[in-house]
Amino acid sequence: MRCTLSFIIAALCGVAVVAEAVAAKVPANSSYDNPMLPGFHPDPSCIFVPEQNNTYFCASSSFNAFPGIPIHASKDLRNWKLISNALNRPEQLPTLAITNRQTSGIWASTIRYHNGTFYILTTLVFDSEAQGNFSRWDNLIFTTTDPYSSAAWSDPVHLKYTNPGTPPFGYDISPFWDVNGTVYVTGSHPWQVTPGITQATIDLATGEVGSTYSYIWNGTGGEAPEGPHIYLKDGWYYLMIAEGGTGLNHMETIARSKHINGPYEANPANPILTNANTTQYFQTVGHADLFQDDAGKWWGVALSTRSGPEYTTYPMGRETVLYPVTWAEGAWPILQPVRGQMEGWHLGLQNKKIGGEG
Repeated sequence: MRCTLSFIIAALCGVAVVAEAVAAKVPANSSYDNPMLPGFHPDPSCIFVPEQNNTYFCASSSFNAFPGIPIHASKDLRNWKLISNALNRPEQLPTLAITNRQTSGIWASTIRYHNGTFYILTTLVFDSEAQGNFSRWDNLIFTTTDPYSSAAWSDPVHLKYTNPGTPPFGYDISPFWDVNGTVYVTGSHPWQVTPGITQATIDLATGEVGSTYSYIWNGTGGEAPEGPHIYLKDGWYYLMIAEGGTGLNHMETIARSKHINGPYEANPANPILTNANTTQYFQTVGHADLFQDDAGKWWGVALSTRSGPEYTTYPMGRETVLYPVTWAEGAWPILQPVRGQMEGWHLGLQNKKIGGEG
């Protein structure tokens, strides 16, 4: 084929026009500021629910505060509204009144949505720290079909353990629905006993936990392996946990397996999220959760404190921060480090039209 100069120029111009058209259709990244939820909003767990008018929902810990387990909602990941409190009536959990320690009460709450129902799995923690004292932990399930109403949240279902020879979960319990319909609960065993992540089947309606437990991962050696969440992607079960305690050594690590009960292989690039051993103003980053937006892009939330590494007190408490996640097919997720000024996936127009009470 004989090509003239004008033909080549026209072809190159055509390629340039096509490239410009493609680029025009790819939305630019968005800039935003952390924290996403300022003030005392630790241990965040967030989901995106297309069936609820493309809305994001987040739950966080409340410890001894009442009403507790605040639920925030957003349409754009920038504007958030307190829409309800899952724990809002004294009769739901009267023993909250006797957890007389500032580190007791409601610990990390995982929020999930399945077949029209919102689930929150959480733990009421009492003040005793005696070795092997499993009466310290009361694992709970709250449900609702209307997250915008506090009154619509159920009384808690208490987890029931059918195998007396197996100790119950300690805390930070999280549900997972497998592809075959089996529901699992994953939790953290107390570090005073046998630290690590355990898993069993569960009936979410009755709270009955299956008799067979699996110790699925003990983390990478950091203190207090906790805050587990399971994600199924590209044929892999990913188990993400927090390690290092909630102080300056806090970090997030991850492992994966082809089978729900393991064995789990640790990511060679662990930790996947931390500001430990840095001079960053945002510190203690960890206890994370991952979710997708309406465009299928991945995001993560975690707790963090604003103080810098030279301080160990932070008057604003442990706050919720937001960061973008790159998760290629079959690969490990890559979490962008937490900073005050962030650039993430395209967020679209702002939308403050959110229902609820707050």
